[in-house]
Amino acid sequence: MSDAFEEIQAIKIKRNSLREKLQKRKRERHELFTLTSTPPATESSVIDTTNNKSEPVEYEQDVLRILHQCISSLPITSTDLTDQLRKALSIDISFSDINKLLEKLSAQDIIRIKEITENDVVGYTILSIAESNSQAELLHTENIVEEEKLGVSLPAAIEEESPPEKQTKLDKKNTEDIMSLISMPTIREKESKKVGEQILDLLSKQTSKEKSLAERFRSQGGAQVMEFCPHGTRTDCSKLNGNSQPGSGQAFNEKCKKLHFKKILQSHTDESLGDCSFLNTCFHMDTCKYVHYEVDGPTAQPKDQGEADTTTCGNTSRTTALDPKPVSNNNGSTGASDLTLYPPQWIQCDLRYLDMTVLGKFAVIMADPPWDIHMELPYGTMSDDEMRQLGIPTLQDEGLLFLWVTGRAMELGRECLQLWGYDRVDEIIWVKTNQLQRIIRTGRTGHWLNHGKEHCLVGMKGFPRVNRGLDSDVIVAEVRATSHKPDEIYGIIERMSPGTRKIELFGRPHNVQPNWITLGNQVDGVRLIDPQLIKAFKKRYPDGNSMKPSKS
Repeated sequence: MSDAFEEIQAIKIKRNSLREKLQKRKRERHELFTLTSTPPATESSVIDTTNNKSEPVEYEQDVLRILHQCISSLPITSTDLTDQLRKALSIDISFSDINKLLEKLSAQDIIRIKEITENDVVGYTILSIAESNSQAELLHTENIVEEEKLGVSLPAAIEEESPPEKQTKLDKKNTEDIMSLISMPTIREKESKKVGEQILDLLSKQTSKEKSLAERFRSQGGAQVMEFCPHGTRTDCSKLNGNSQPGSGQAFNEKCKKLHFKKILQSHTDESLGDCSFLNTCFHMDTCKYVHYEVDGPTAQPKDQGEADTTTCGNTSRTTALDPKPVSNNNGSTGASDLTLYPPQWIQCDLRYLDMTVLGKFAVIMADPPWDIHMELPYGTMSDDEMRQLGIPTLQDEGLLFLWVTGRAMELGRECLQLWGYDRVDEIIWVKTNQLQRIIRTGRTGHWLNHGKEHCLVGMKGFPRVNRGLDSDVIVAEVRATSHKPDEIYGIIERMSPGTRKIELFGRPHNVQPNWITLGNQVDGVRLIDPQLIKAFKKRYPDGNSMKPSKS
């Protein structure tokens, strides 16, 4: 507090000093204007004025200009200054006039001088010059000279810009100087900012626990994913990179190892129309006249021998993880060491009638319901009441629920989470891209705006053990067939809750995953591997038909 008080006091002292200088400057200029504006009284006075030498005010501008030019070679004596002024103006200027002018400029704090005596003659040495003040004074003097050249008398100029107006301008400039001084950060503020930046840098770094957790889920042998080239086609990539081979009629790009696209040109294709809005998801590709694309070249990333060996080891370890292990319990909330991990399992059923109590408990549930969004869809939908009455609460004592919603179903989805006993703790956004990896702008859904994204609500029941902070809540992935959600969601879920029982509702054949049970009316029959699940299911459905309500 004492340091801040001292700084405020210093600012106030400097502000008062500036005001005093300003008042002094104003008084001197006012006297100068008064003397200049007074008309000559007699003819003799006019004659005396013409016989006198030039007043110091007349060459004050030249003195300031010379001082400003010699600012790098200061100090300079008044004798040298007089000699330079005589050469520049080619007139006889007295040494005493120069000394008077220097005393005046020093009183106005424009220059700083030191008295010297040389050969019994008193003079001055100009030690320094305030550059900003000299420029302002120079500008003021130049304005007066311009007015004289234009034939405007000094009193007329004073009338055009009255002293109150000049005072207002000076006060405004003085206020700006004071405000700029006050707004400058203090040393303590600079130090606090530096410490804050260091703290933010420390907070943004991964902890040892986060590093070990990320290393645990790192892909074996490195990422086996090939990136798409941002230039699109190989021809465009070659042109932009300057790798086209002249005279061959074909473009080559040996440096770029990323995936490219090539145009699908059929007999009915009209290239002048441009690209198709739906590209590879177009329903009428056989007749669509717009341009479509396909991947140019192999999509598998080339591997050397070392990478192939590493990948083989990774695959072996994953295969071993799917081998049956002794089962300790079946509540779905234990770790991988206490739970048997099975290959994909599925049950063809109507979820409105399926008795979900026979399936046991799960750590993770994911559902992509056929919401009634009041649009024409290529599959059947369920009413809002049917969604509210689903037996999801029986599948979980504690764990996570990932619920895909869209359009008007967003509010209904939140209502269902609350009815089923879940708290909405997060939300995942899927940003849809097209085949060329560009954000979709002409989607097939949306009443008022084209929908280029979808939402997945994350609900939590109880206090499950999950890994936090591994993934982002945004998925940027290519759109697939209707209602086909991005496969990246499975990786996110597995990293959050590794080695636990998981179930997907309203799934289709493309949704089946290892360690997951998929339920839906579009999967093919019933495929169960877990002995306990097989026993419970056969007991409840002896005929194996779970597509309609049981008679019992």
